[in-house]
Amino acid sequence: MIRKLVAVSVLFLAGCVGSEPHPSALVPLAHGDFDHNTLALAWQPGFCGAGSGCTADQPRQSLVGLHGLWASEPHSLEAQNVPVERWWREGCGLFGPDAPPPVLDNAMLQTLGEIMPHTNPSLLTHEWVKHGACFGYDPGVFFAKASALQSRFARSPMMEFLAARAGTVVGHDEVMAFFRTATGATQPRALQLRCETDQAKRVVLTQLWFTLDPKRMGQFPSAGSYLDSPQMQDNCPASFWLRNW
Repeated sequence: MIRKLVAVSVLFLAGCVGSEPHPSALVPLAHGDFDHNTLALAWQPGFCGAGSGCTADQPRQSLVGLHGLWASEPHSLEAQNVPVERWWREGCGLFGPDAPPPVLDNAMLQTLGEIMPHTNPSLLTHEWVKHGACFGYDPGVFFAKASALQSRFARSPMMEFLAARAGTVVGHDEVMAFFRTATGATQPRALQLRCETDQAKRVVLTQLWFTLDPKRMGQFPSAGSYLDSPQMQDNCPASFWLRNW
């Protein structure tokens, strides 16, 4: 069974490094002295079922959505002894006043409307202002890259594994073991899981955080795209609910 899984994964990953809806490179024009990106994907039923939830117009076609693409703390801020926790809280606000909301074409707005959690205030605007604007990215390129990464994961064996178990309790070790087998990733914190308590007081998966090499994101979700996060941020227990819609 494992041999068959590996063969399927290799075929899938070979196809994943082909063309994308936007050029693969995401090159910062400012503050580019950071080490890794975090691709944050939302397990939509859990994300929308915990905390303040999602708005009534939340699409339910997709189990996994895009939360964001976050650069790690630039070295220029580390040199000023800015704690990483402050970077996590404030992001681009540490470099100046907040940027205006992103200007995107209708096609990209439609794509993001289908795959991002609908929150009030807008998650889309928050992600750009906090995590994108200060790096000099074009907002269209930034969100095209992030949405392409979400699309690749949505077509992956890892997504098939999770979708087949939606609505059940899963084991943390089981999920991580499948991820390592399916992708070939060996870094201990290439993937970290995030859980919260939903309205029914159950611990549920809300997010998957992938630590990516900024220069190799085009290889995602294959092994060559990952780095090891310097921080332990996985907070899911030994077992948790994988909510379904």
